[in-house]
Amino acid sequence: MFEFFTILVVDDNAGNRYTLRELLGKLAGVKVIEAASGEEALRRCVEFDIQLILLDVQMPGMDGYETAKILQMTERTRGIPIVFLTAVFKAEEFVQRGYAVGAVDYLTKPLDDNMLLNRVRNYQHLQDREMRLTEALHHLRITQEHLLQSQKLSALGSLVAGVSHELNTPLGNAKLAVSTMRDRMQEVSRSYEGGTLTRNKIMEFFGEGSDIVDLAFRSVDRATELVTNFKQVALDQTSEKRRQFDLAAVVQETLATMRPGFRDAPWQFAVDVEQGILMDSYPGPLERVIYSIINNSIRHGFEGREHGLVTIQGASGPVARNNGPQVVLTVADDGVGIAPQYLSRVFDPFFTTTLGRGGSGIGLNIAHRITTSVLGGVIEVASPAGGGTTFRLTLPTEAPQPI
Repeated sequence: MFEFFTILVVDDNAGNRYTLRELLGKLAGVKVIEAASGEEALRRCVEFDIQLILLDVQMPGMDGYETAKILQMTERTRGIPIVFLTAVFKAEEFVQRGYAVGAVDYLTKPLDDNMLLNRVRNYQHLQDREMRLTEALHHLRITQEHLLQSQKLSALGSLVAGVSHELNTPLGNAKLAVSTMRDRMQEVSRSYEGGTLTRNKIMEFFGEGSDIVDLAFRSVDRATELVTNFKQVALDQTSEKRRQFDLAAVVQETLATMRPGFRDAPWQFAVDVEQGILMDSYPGPLERVIYSIINNSIRHGFEGREHGLVTIQGASGPVARNNGPQVVLTVADDGVGIAPQYLSRVFDPFFTTTLGRGGSGIGLNIAHRITTSVLGGVIEVASPAGGGTTFRLTLPTEAPQPI
């Protein structure tokens, strides 16, 4: 994110630059850079990260049109919104020429201060939304790089397809909202220039604008949430804290953190974990596994039902030849169960029967990865024909040392 929304004011008249600088100074988070000519404006765009250009049309030497045309020729400056300001070139042919060289707005003087401030504020908000999208895509690229390095995720094709499918909807909505807002702003600008702008049109614009900005904000939030979930796949086990803990206590702590979210829901939990089972392992990752399994039961096993029971049982298991003492932890529900054709795929990355309806298909994949790599155990799933699903974790009481 940029620290300031930087505006470049380009005008050969020092008095005009001063007036605009003082006016724009009323906006929070705005920084104003000045240029007295088109040539100087090009240099400023190299020296500073500019988010908006207010460009005078009539200037000696390189005029505003030529300046805008050159700005459109380089990748660094091509995406900077340009707003033309003029007191002379008001005819429609000049307005059309301004849009033809890449302007997003064409305003004639004398300017209405409040309208200009509102216009700049809208560009500032749009820039903020765009930066959020850019940041989300940056995190996605980092996550994909981590996934490419992970030998545990062999189904890379499925992974990329899942990421693209899930992110396309919120990012597409955000892009549509931003482009729609830009078009509406241009329509209002033309109405204002043509003298047909009415109070009703202004109120309608603000009402639509608020809805459009809300849609963009929700879409960016959804994309960010998805990226955060994807990042969990690239969990760095060296960052997890290993310690001794009581298995029953960790199970109870996990349920305690989940219960507030289900306080008004009709789901019940039954816990029967043998007391005194001490483990030297990673309680944080184990909590995530339990959470993912329970969350899967509630979102899928109990979908469309008015009640549901999740039973958690834990007991000492057999001593394995290589892993030493073990524990067996089962999480079972009395839900609708899993169709036989899906049983072999429940741990695949991005496999879900609710794709596009809030499910990302990453939860059980993360649970499988944590169980087999970090905790050094085995996770199995069973779902008999009569309904219900049982996840069985067989874990060593002493987790393997990280490689």
